[in-house]
Amino acid sequence: MKPTRLAITLLAACFTLSVNISLMAQNWTLTGVSVYANWLSIACSSDGNKLAAVAYDDGYGDGGFVYTSTNFGDLWTLAEAPTNLSWQTIASSTNGSILLLADYEDTNANPGVLYVSTNSGKTWKAAATPSNYWNCVASSATGSKLYAADSGMGDGFIYASTNSGKTWTRTGAPTDFWASISSSADGTKLIAADSGYGDGLIYTSTNSGRSWTPTLSPVNQWTSVASSSNGMKLLASNSGYGDCLIYSSTNGGLTWLPTGAPSNQWASVASSADGTQLVAADSGYGDGLIYLSADSGSAWTSNAAVVGYWTSVTCSADGSKAAAASSPGGIYTWQSIPVLNLVPSGRKIIISWQALSSATGFVPQNNSDLTMTNWNIMTNRPILTNGLNQITIPLPSSGNEFYRLVNPNP
Repeated sequence: MKPTRLAITLLAACFTLSVNISLMAQNWTLTGVSVYANWLSIACSSDGNKLAAVAYDDGYGDGGFVYTSTNFGDLWTLAEAPTNLSWQTIASSTNGSILLLADYEDTNANPGVLYVSTNSGKTWKAAATPSNYWNCVASSATGSKLYAADSGMGDGFIYASTNSGKTWTRTGAPTDFWASISSSADGTKLIAADSGYGDGLIYTSTNSGRSWTPTLSPVNQWTSVASSSNGMKLLASNSGYGDCLIYSSTNGGLTWLPTGAPSNQWASVASSADGTQLVAADSGYGDGLIYLSADSGSAWTSNAAVVGYWTSVTCSADGSKAAAASSPGGIYTWQSIPVLNLVPSGRKIIISWQALSSATGFVPQNNSDLTMTNWNIMTNRPILTNGLNQITIPLPSSGNEFYRLVNPNP
């Protein structure tokens, strides 16, 4: 269920007083998925509404499974993917239609295969790739360019497809124990990190994987990497076997600096398209919390996520929606609260709120008396300006007028 959010502003004759009220704090909410499982990976569409999550095993030794959601986790559907495989990770195109699914090994411990869906997980087709112990995957925005990397238990290479998984070729990446890979929106800039069982370095590519360059990153046991849409802002986390920090780069990996995140045993990181909104989750062997940053990693806040054994996080393109998977455990979602702002302009008032994916469904309402419950939905059509939904109304001639932003169908 989507939480209801309110933003109320009181206007008086001589002053403006703004009061923001939330009916529910910005907590992480357990989604409607009914399976308590070893969830290992989760991915989402750019608006955050379409989710896809994979579990390693259901606890009975008969392999893993895949669930999808089209409404930010309210309802889930068991995908028609093979169930006798140990699913490791999943990646999604921005519209959620193309999904790349990686199998680490089958129930007989044989190396796994890749599967691709072009219809949001309704049907799946095995990719024509070598059998490998696939550990990480990535997708371009359109899903035409896909990438998959071996854990090092197989051939240790990174493979690429330029036709949504129909055919695959080995990239120029060196043999390594790959832990994580991420792609820019156009699929040309890539970042991949070693798990620490190889050289412990982070590599980048600017030509869709044809050639790779080791960056000047610290040697660590890297667990997860993330990229902004242009491939210039990068994020990398490592576990407690390294220095326990999260690093960032603002120049495509040329230089790296530790972020303001606390020392932890980080399992997964995710980034908004512009690289400013970040999500990071501890594996459960540190403090077991999820952290958010709204300033490219300078400051981080843990926002009431339950303590868990987190394995994977993902977020929408604008960073206002996020989802997290745990093993063992459930799948949780979070969304930011849209805030209503009022600015006097001559004899008019400009009402605005950010055009975020988390603000979908919210409408402005007004009332002249806070003791009354008959709020009126404003019929003014908002105009999108510089990332803000804006409505211009006349300044009230007398008395008080109250405004709020509310989702009438939480």
